[in-house]
Amino acid sequence: MSKEVRRLHKETATAVGTGLLINYPLNILGLYLCVTVWGMTDPIHIGTTITAAMTIIAYIRVYSIRRWFSRHSD
Repeated sequence: MSKEVRRLHKETATAVGTGLLINYPLNILGLYLCVTVWGMTDPIHIGTTITAAMTIIAYIRVYSIRRWFSRHSD
C-alpha cells in the first residue's frame, strides 16, 4: 500500500470515526430539544430541523479534518 493510499485511509477513518462520536450525541440532543424543549410533534419538522443542524456541523467537521490532513501531509 502506497503512502498516499494509507494517508487517504487514515483521513477517511478519521472522518467516519469523528462523525460517529459527534453525530450520535448531537442527534440525541437534537431530539431532546425538538420534542421536549420546543414541543415539536411533527416527525417531518423534527427530522428536517435535526438534519439541517447536523449538515452544518458535518460540513465544518469534514472541512476541518481535510484542512488538518492537507497541512500535515508529508
